[in-house]
Amino acid sequence: MPASAFAFEIWELVPSGLFLLLALALPLLFYHLGGGFLHRLQKHLPKWLCILTESYLKPLVWALRQTLAFAAVGMLPFVQQHPSLADFLATASTLLNIYFIALGAWRSAPMCRLLLRSAQNHLDLETNQTMARFFENLFRALVGLFAGIAMLDTLGVPVSGLLTGAGVAGIAISLAAQSTLSNLIAGVALVLEHPFGIGDYIVLGDLEGTVEDISFRSTKFRTLDNIVVSIENSKVASEYIRNCNQRQSRLWDFTIGVTYGTPRETLETLCCDLTALLQNDPEVIPDKVTVTVDTFNAYSIDLRCRVYITKTSLADFLQAKNRLNLQIMDMVHKDGCDFAFPTTTIEMAGEK
Repeated sequence: MPASAFAFEIWELVPSGLFLLLALALPLLFYHLGGGFLHRLQKHLPKWLCILTESYLKPLVWALRQTLAFAAVGMLPFVQQHPSLADFLATASTLLNIYFIALGAWRSAPMCRLLLRSAQNHLDLETNQTMARFFENLFRALVGLFAGIAMLDTLGVPVSGLLTGAGVAGIAISLAAQSTLSNLIAGVALVLEHPFGIGDYIVLGDLEGTVEDISFRSTKFRTLDNIVVSIENSKVASEYIRNCNQRQSRLWDFTIGVTYGTPRETLETLCCDLTALLQNDPEVIPDKVTVTVDTFNAYSIDLRCRVYITKTSLADFLQAKNRLNLQIMDMVHKDGCDFAFPTTTIEMAGEK
């Protein structure tokens, strides 16, 4: 390259230097003034506008800095003498601006929570983050898709042809990936129908545990032995789902076997005393307590007890059962009854 290409006067660098100073100072000034202004107006602005402005504040600062910096470089005499280099800088600046705009949109994904909260069903997003997280991921995927299309178009790639080819390829891919599509559709159905949410304790076939995440493909939950299990959404949707968090009480259905030598009057007294014991417990629903003579078993007379305990968490439920079992054992002995256990009587031939 000839040396004359780099020959220029010092005064020709002044515009470039000014823009470089602006690139260093103006974004900082904009950030501090804009941030302070938004902080003062935060109480008076709607929530969605606060999220939007806070999400775009830093990306706009970065976009302003890079625009001024590229402008400073573009004013250099060497760059102005080479149109191809100037075009390259202009394309790079446009790509960065698209990236910063997409970044602001990406950061504003929490607005999905506000849209869901304002829906007619008034979702409790404070205790259930399932739908909010799902639609935030969907929103960010769309932001990434459109940003990628805009960048390809800026680079001169024929986007329309790519979209047409993607449509044809999508048909072939959909035929080859039916399970993936079914999982995606099942995931959307689970989010919309909302049979359970993140943090709920569910029973799904032979598995049970606490739901930790619902993605486009699978549902993850942690079992009682602290193992994380991932199940495809299509399989989750096809199972009978029991949501333990939506119940207001737990059923405790158990049997007490007493010996056959127990008189009828004693059985009636025991049933009445057990009913009163259970109904007077503060963690039991009184009007749903039943104690009845249920079955004449091979070695015992079985009393069936059905009790609804208000403690829904497993730990509290087990503690309530432990306390009531000890009281029931004392009551059985107090009424003069004995617990039955398997016995065998052998009669020897020739014995009288």
